[in-house]
Amino acid sequence: MRVWTASVLLCLFSLSPTFAFADQPPSDASVRELLDVMQAHKIVDTIIGQSDALGRSAVQQALNGRTLDAQEQKILDSQLDKVHGVILRELSWDKISPMYMNVYRTTFTQKEVNDMIAFYKSTTGQAVIEKLPLVMQQSMMQMKTYIANIMPQIQQINQDTISQLQTYEASKKGQGSSK
Repeated sequence: MRVWTASVLLCLFSLSPTFAFADQPPSDASVRELLDVMQAHKIVDTIIGQSDALGRSAVQQALNGRTLDAQEQKILDSQLDKVHGVILRELSWDKISPMYMNVYRTTFTQKEVNDMIAFYKSTTGQAVIEKLPLVMQQSMMQMKTYIANIMPQIQQINQDTISQLQTYEASKKGQGSSK
């Protein structure tokens, strides 16, 4: 009876690779395949490509309608170009792909990676990949409204904090002179 049970279990495990890989970390090759089929490098490239425009937009918001003279604009443009250069160089797919490999390797099992590969190779999976940048772009655009609505509150908190710190510093100086 034991031999029969062992034979059945061995047969089941050999017929189903899912059991064998359920808790195993994924191989580098499978993670690489997943990142390729997900077109992760394109997503990173898109984000990096948008970073310059986002940075320039943030600066315009920070200027709050103030017009810069030609020299100020030149200095600001130079700074933004340098920042964008650093982002292009340091966040390129070649530099950050090892990080993605490690994150996926330590987060997912081999089975999960296999299942994701199968999904992203499907028509629906490819549609998700194709439309995800649009979803992210629309989300970011709509998030600006939320951020704009809370900025006055955040600015007030910052001003209150600065005022409290100034009051505290003044009280420390006052205590020091009374001794």
